[in-house]
Amino acid sequence: MTALDDIKVADFSWIAAAPIATKTLADYGATVVRIESRARLDTSRVTGPFRDDKPGLNRSGFFADLNTSKYDIALNLKHPDAYAIAKRLIAWADVVVESFTPSVMGGFGFAYEDIVRWKPDIVMLSSSMQGHTGPNREYRGYGGQGSALSGLHHVTGWPDRVAAGPKGAYTDSIAPRLAVAAILAALDYRERTGVGQYIDLSQVECAISTFMGAEVLDYTVNGRVAGRIGNRSPEAAPHGSFPCLGDDYWVALAAETDEHWIALCRVMGDPEWSRSEHFATMSARLGNVDELEELISAWTRTQPVHELVERLQAERLPSGVVYKSLELFEDPQLAYRNHFRQLDHAEIGMVGYNGPAHELSETPAVLRWAAPLLGEHTDYVMTDILGYTPAEVQAFAANQVLD
Repeated sequence: MTALDDIKVADFSWIAAAPIATKTLADYGATVVRIESRARLDTSRVTGPFRDDKPGLNRSGFFADLNTSKYDIALNLKHPDAYAIAKRLIAWADVVVESFTPSVMGGFGFAYEDIVRWKPDIVMLSSSMQGHTGPNREYRGYGGQGSALSGLHHVTGWPDRVAAGPKGAYTDSIAPRLAVAAILAALDYRERTGVGQYIDLSQVECAISTFMGAEVLDYTVNGRVAGRIGNRSPEAAPHGSFPCLGDDYWVALAAETDEHWIALCRVMGDPEWSRSEHFATMSARLGNVDELEELISAWTRTQPVHELVERLQAERLPSGVVYKSLELFEDPQLAYRNHFRQLDHAEIGMVGYNGPAHELSETPAVLRWAAPLLGEHTDYVMTDILGYTPAEVQAFAANQVLD
């Protein structure tokens, strides 16, 4: 038994942010039907990395990792005959998820205002860059633009360089966590009241509320505008990543208190320079952070990273290995918690997929099957879920409705 066995989801979303949310629902047992079309391919299907570096609609590791445990129907929503099929799918569902710009679902006849007239208990989530209201409601973009618009780019990088921004489409990874919580809250409300909910989710606002709260408050109260400080902290020194022995090995460490500093000095063998008045207090260390980091880097370069982290953590110092992606699959902690789940994909083959970051004791997540091929479950969805006859399905396919 999984937590969401009785929940049914019509998933009109694409790319990354909302599909991550529906993947979570699917891995916890919800029946998720993803709607796609060859008439307008999901960008993530044609974005690498690809298995064996061979591009293909069903070979993207990016798409695969975000779509486990889902059914997939090929349905060309621009075809006039697709409306009745999509309406029947929404009528079947408890939850509708979409991630287009605001006018798109309305153009299909499936804006929330349309659906709620004939299905008042529907829970619908619209995930977009800046929400479905306001002057920028039609703004199109990806998580990279979301990171910039939320202020994350401005505070990420080094003070003497251009804004770097966090890796990838960062808000695509922030928004789905809040989306899942909002959907579950709406389902709970519906169970208690019989009334559905509309969730208008803005990726930019998710990022601001989750990651920029302290910076917003500091400006509001103190008038200070946050800037780029690299890996440093205004409250701790040292604080950052330091090179270790070998080619491209790094340790992340921080000394957030005087006790941490004393422990770090002990691990370093109490070098003479560590007793300088330049580093006697946190204020002094912050004031001389350039010199401090150079001295610490000179020492860490002589240390094997894994052995060093063991010694640092034995002293209860905040520290860790800066892993390369390959090393994640070799990490004993991740292996013990079964983070990577092996699934057999029809084209990609047997590969490791990310499991959940949280585990429920009574109803754990189950990655039931690998990501679907484009339209892989069209016949099953049309007949077993929606009740069409095989003859009707063949007619729809012949007319390129199911494409």
